[in-house]
Amino acid sequence: MENNFEDMQKLWQAQKPVEFDLTGLISGLKKTEAKQKRELISMLIITPLTIGFLFWSMPWKESRGIEISLYIIAFAMIWVLVMALRSKVSKNDSSERFSNEDYLKTQIKKLHFRYEIAKKYMHGYTFLLLLALNICYYILLEPLSAISRIGIHLALTLIVGGFMFWQIKKKVKKYDKELKPLIHQMEGMLERKVD
Repeated sequence: MENNFEDMQKLWQAQKPVEFDLTGLISGLKKTEAKQKRELISMLIITPLTIGFLFWSMPWKESRGIEISLYIIAFAMIWVLVMALRSKVSKNDSSERFSNEDYLKTQIKKLHFRYEIAKKYMHGYTFLLLLALNICYYILLEPLSAISRIGIHLALTLIVGGFMFWQIKKKVKKYDKELKPLIHQMEGMLERKVD
């Protein structure tokens, strides 16, 4: 057993250290920044338009329940927008304000938060969206029979919930391929600096 440990130790020590691909890191950060910029611009346009359209088109003044559901949707959309703004990565943060170590730590933190938004917080957004839609449809579909309303609620919940779950899974897989390697590379650079 001791020989196996010594063989593994020699094998481990014989490995060459992995060099960091600085060009790849900068390229990855630029791609991430460009994607985030496009996403933020579309969110900054879509969020107020959607909220405005919903308040314009829905009879929210006639029903307190519809008004509450619209406020829930607005809150959820603004909440996701604020989180996206907080996780914005920038390749130029290291100028005069940060040391390289502070820059790396900041970028790692932002990338982790971006990943966490997709993996954790989007489920909360989905729940709020489904809650608001079901409240709204419960009131709007009041003239229908109970069986029809239940069927519509179930169908709506399954379709929207399923779609959102699929989108979240897709986004997390994408981040596993794009963000995790960047995070690991920057963490490796920090560890190397400490050593």
